[in-house]
Amino acid sequence: MAAGREDAVHAAIAAEQSLIGDAVKTALHSRGFSTTLVHWPGGGVPLPRSGEQFDVGLLVSDLDRWQRVRASGVVLRGLAIPWAVLTGAPAGPLWGAAYEHGAAVVLPSTTALDEVVETLDALARGESAVSARDRTELRAEWRHLRDDREQMQARARSLTPREREVLLLLYEGAPILEIATLLEISASTVRSQMKAIRRKLGVTSQLAAVAAYGSLIEPDPALPPVKS
Repeated sequence: MAAGREDAVHAAIAAEQSLIGDAVKTALHSRGFSTTLVHWPGGGVPLPRSGEQFDVGLLVSDLDRWQRVRASGVVLRGLAIPWAVLTGAPAGPLWGAAYEHGAAVVLPSTTALDEVVETLDALARGESAVSARDRTELRAEWRHLRDDREQMQARARSLTPREREVLLLLYEGAPILEIATLLEISASTVRSQMKAIRRKLGVTSQLAAVAAYGSLIEPDPALPPVKS
């Protein structure tokens, strides 16, 4: 595809990091695309010009945190165009999240530029190389992961303020004796609280409780949730 062709595809580009967005914009422009950076929730990239029309979109995100998954959903649902998602996340439930939020195709970040260009051209023509079965299976994986997390959130709400404090200190790496000193309680009391935490979270080990806590942390709770 040569730059400057008359029938250039107009692509919206969304990336959390502006430098990546600029690099993708330049790369696609060199292949003849008309490109515009669009807003990433919480980022500094401006919104598209009023009335601007796009043929296709390319979203670039690692999808490695819940915050990024939610933000990508805001972008994908915000512009009703066929979206390709380029991500470092392994094929699995997080790809399913992208499909759930409206992506037409998900590609690994190792995809060569030529293939990205071919994919965007195909999407602009109304074509897609992803089977409905693959999309359905990946979306099911995502829903399962999301539902598990929502159940864990509900369990976490049953923790007392002191139990949450103990769990936070464990997550930050503090040993039981240090927690006891910091909270001015006995080590046996800390162990008793950890037993209650494990029971309430439905896990069988301290490590699993800490991992569950880590999975529930939301770096940006003000970001609007994406609903199915």
